[in-house]
Amino acid sequence: MNLTGKVAIVTGGARGIGRAYAEALADAGAAVLIADLLEAEGAATVEAIRGKGQQASFMSVDVSSMEATEAMAKMAAETYGGIDILVNNAAMFASLVGGPMSDISIARWDKTMAVNVRGPWLCTRAVVPYMRQRGGGSIVNQTSISAFGMAGMLDYTASKAAVIGMTKSSASELGRDNIRVNAIAPGGTATEGFSQIMGGNLAMAEERAKATQLIAAQIKPEDITGTLLLLVSDGSKFITGQTIVVDGGKYFLG
Repeated sequence: MNLTGKVAIVTGGARGIGRAYAEALADAGAAVLIADLLEAEGAATVEAIRGKGQQASFMSVDVSSMEATEAMAKMAAETYGGIDILVNNAAMFASLVGGPMSDISIARWDKTMAVNVRGPWLCTRAVVPYMRQRGGGSIVNQTSISAFGMAGMLDYTASKAAVIGMTKSSASELGRDNIRVNAIAPGGTATEGFSQIMGGNLAMAEERAKATQLIAAQIKPEDITGTLLLLVSDGSKFITGQTIVVDGGKYFLG
């Protein structure tokens, strides 16, 4: 799991699971560029990482913009000398209100798809030339157990299902370049966004987790970082095109 000398980009890395990913990568020795629109929280995450003597930078990035994602890749390469790891974590989630599909506006649908589907594609597209220069790399896309079917947020579910298809297709296209592409599908995880979806009632979410998961505890962001570190390290050099479900045994999916 030693990532010394590696360069990583984490989109949506300012808080929640993204912050846990960024900190875990830095702890393992990687230099990390955090790409997010939450500037204050992004700066706080960078400060926390640098406070441990590790390398991190922040860039405000709209992942749905080709220009912004290309600038992101260029900044990472120019600052740290290349790109080895991309974590496509940024997504529309917390702002989405559950309800019937007929209540989803065209504007909301388009925004969700722009961030959750076009975003990972554009970020992947932007980093691939730099990974080829390094002789390979690892891309990890963040999907969700909702990709396998969840009532109430059709746009989010559809976008996360698309990420699984994108993961498989990208892995097929980039394998000969020694670029591996995998996905992580977390269950309900105690983040700021998840709390917002639950109306601030994380205690209820924890009770639900205890009742429905084989591992009867609420998943926390740091509980997912080991899966990420495996997927970006040489310990998984023959794993590509896969979706790893981290849901405490709530479902048997894959």
